[in-house]
Amino acid sequence: MIVSVAIEKGGTGKSQTAVNLSSALVKFHGLKVLVIDLDPQGTASLGFGISPLSSDTYTVEDVLSGKIPAQEAVYSYNDSDLCIMPANHELAIYGSKEFTEELGKILRPMDKIFDFILIDLPPTLGNFTMTALCLSDSIIIPVDASASVCIVALLSQLRTVKNIVETGANANLSILGILAGKVNNTRICSEVLSWLEEEYPNLLFETKIRQNIKLAESLGLGEPIFDYSPDSYGALDYKYLAAELMRRVS
Repeated sequence: MIVSVAIEKGGTGKSQTAVNLSSALVKFHGLKVLVIDLDPQGTASLGFGISPLSSDTYTVEDVLSGKIPAQEAVYSYNDSDLCIMPANHELAIYGSKEFTEELGKILRPMDKIFDFILIDLPPTLGNFTMTALCLSDSIIIPVDASASVCIVALLSQLRTVKNIVETGANANLSILGILAGKVNNTRICSEVLSWLEEEYPNLLFETKIRQNIKLAESLGLGEPIFDYSPDSYGALDYKYLAAELMRRVS
């Protein structure tokens, strides 16, 4: 199953979710999962300890440009069934050209090897996002529940998905769920959550990702939360999210 993690806004926890949800699916559900980093900033790659500035690592850009076969750019995290195809800054050149066929050549064979492929996308509606969504089975939309501006970004992303489905670009694209993150005890957060629950009761994940400094630290230090701080709120929340996701896809 190919799942894009996307919203047209930065700072919502996309990369954090790609890293920690994939880790939870492997750790607690025994699945084989690949994360493809399609964001030239390479935050998901950093979350697995791979710098987008490294010259010693093959990346998705090397595959898209035909330099190497896809398998050579897949790295196992700690020799587990959790794998990453990292990004680098040179990937940005693909933001201005069509590469649906090239990405499809990566995804189709990998989809037969892995139970889940999670694609971490840039926070913009560009060629990366549109290409990945046109090739995905579903999308997870993470929102920053601590900021009311997330509502605008969510509505924009939902409109994009609707257009992709209705135009036939990907008639089978479904919304796996809206994920509320950075949840805290502020009035704004309470109001945002109430609005989400009222407007999208069937799409909103029951699991909420609470604001937790350990999540930010783990991403910056190159370890999924289950390795960095397995007893933290962040680890518990992503464990519950993985279980809820499995219920939704079963």
